[in-house]
Amino acid sequence: MRTELLRWYHRSARPLPWRREPRDPYLTWVVETMSQQTRIDTVVARLPAFLARFPDVQSLAAADQGEVLAAWAGLGYYRRARALHAAARVVTHDLGGRWPPDVAGWLRLPGVGPYTAAAVAAQALGSATIAVDGNVRRVGARLLGLREPTDAELRRGLADLLLGTGPTAQAVPVDDDPARVAEALVELGAVVCTPRRPACDGCPLRPGCAAAAAGDPTAFPAPRRRARVQPLTLHAWWVVRAGEDGHVRLGLERRPQEGLWGGLHGPPWRSEAPADGERVASFHHLLTHRRVEAVVWRAPTPPADAEVGWYRRDEALALGLAAIDRRALSILDGVGALG
Repeated sequence: MRTELLRWYHRSARPLPWRREPRDPYLTWVVETMSQQTRIDTVVARLPAFLARFPDVQSLAAADQGEVLAAWAGLGYYRRARALHAAARVVTHDLGGRWPPDVAGWLRLPGVGPYTAAAVAAQALGSATIAVDGNVRRVGARLLGLREPTDAELRRGLADLLLGTGPTAQAVPVDDDPARVAEALVELGAVVCTPRRPACDGCPLRPGCAAAAAGDPTAFPAPRRRARVQPLTLHAWWVVRAGEDGHVRLGLERRPQEGLWGGLHGPPWRSEAPADGERVASFHHLLTHRRVEAVVWRAPTPPADAEVGWYRRDEALALGLAAIDRRALSILDGVGALG
């Protein structure tokens, strides 16, 4: 079964820019971090600029966190960027620039969870191990006929079936086929074993697939109960003042590390509207478990609890505004409220 899977992968896998040999642990790690809850086409578009700014782990570690967040702007889930930066400093300063040699070592880095650790170990370090993300969870549940599998069950079952190693990962040469199994499973889930319309006729694992034999692959795994989306109203306090050089300045604060858009600069967002402000517009912005009604105001002064700096528009954009900030700024600009 492993042979059929890998033949399919080598013949049909998408030519993504990071799939070149030998695999670079830094590139693999950045891609896996960036890909969490982000579309692959977005990663393909954004990765070159990030790597141009931070070509290796040393340059990432040496950067200020604000620089990293600015390069990450628009990708969302900014805790990923903060953790990436913190882990780069651990690798550079505590590990002497040496990569952890195994899954257990990667798990000790800030922000690295079981999937990322296994993915980097499999793809870049040659470990015969299974990395379980949403795609692999779906493929494994269908292949093994499990309605509500745990990640441990999937790793164990897939390893027995495709690696012959059981639950214990073993190091193999980087060009050995088992090192590509984890990546092949992710690819299969992304392009063939999809959630709603799996292309079973083109699946290399169909002969041994329990869900295909049952006649309804989409019944596996059972749908997870989704968290209820909570409504949230936030008001953007845009304060604009004239500069001596003829350019207007925007009052931006740097947000706390924890919370929405942590560590990024942006206009003060508050649950209350400015008392003497001019309402400009409103729009909806979706977060993972929240639906934000964003109300844009032109305010005479910042909120009393805000510590703002003053930036030209181009300086503000260079800081790396969150998507909601850029949209609010575009609206403000569009109605001529910046001048």
